[in-house]
Amino acid sequence: MRTLKKLFLALAALLAAGCSSVNYNQITTVVQLNNPIYKVGGSQQTEAYRLAKKRFTYAEMVPFASVEQLYPALQTKKIDAAVFDRPTLDYAAALYKDYFVVLPEDLADGHVAIASSLNNKALMKEVNAFIKKYKEDGTYKEMYRRWIEKPHSAMPKIGEAKEPRATLKFATETENTPMNFLNEKGELTGFNIELIKRLALYLNVKAEIVVMDYSDLYEAAGVGSVDLAVASMDVLDSMKGSVLFSDEYIDCPVAVMVRKEK
Repeated sequence: MRTLKKLFLALAALLAAGCSSVNYNQITTVVQLNNPIYKVGGSQQTEAYRLAKKRFTYAEMVPFASVEQLYPALQTKKIDAAVFDRPTLDYAAALYKDYFVVLPEDLADGHVAIASSLNNKALMKEVNAFIKKYKEDGTYKEMYRRWIEKPHSAMPKIGEAKEPRATLKFATETENTPMNFLNEKGELTGFNIELIKRLALYLNVKAEIVVMDYSDLYEAAGVGSVDLAVASMDVLDSMKGSVLFSDEYIDCPVAVMVRKEK
């Protein structure tokens, strides 16, 4: 699995290959993009992409399999803007500040939560108690600064339950730097992975982390093949009858990132 850094290293070669498009002036507002001259890309499985399609009725929407594919497409001018969760785009813009900028205006509100089976109401009550605590004691703000605002963060040392009452299976995915991804050593890391470790310690359980495609997470949580799915999952009205969602654990509006035109 290639990391964001490895993907970006390929951009020079792609640019040299002669990718070209109309040279637009710098895009500075969201409303500018609702125009047929622009191509807007997004991860097709996400609520961000669906909301963008509703907002940009005149622009050409271009679907991608994951957020990681948006960056080279944007830099090589295959698209003119990328839509996704603001924390992820803010991270990318901080990491590559000479190339990308995130527009200050949010495209829409975003709602991200942990998902589980409808049968896990007691467990979700404990999860919500953890979310409330980690927001109140400053842990959330510290994690946000470390993973989102600093481009080169590392996982802190987090203890494990010494006498766990159970083993819980946590599901995540690896295509969303800095939320959940594989580092240069091939280790699973990111904001959501730290959240899993802290939540497991709080619950006094052993965490078994399994990786799957984002598109499979809702079903896995709903049928109970995993106990909790933690992967910046959108709270979807269409899934509320089959999946139990926690309280929102991160501020996650939908944002737009564009190139810095020179």
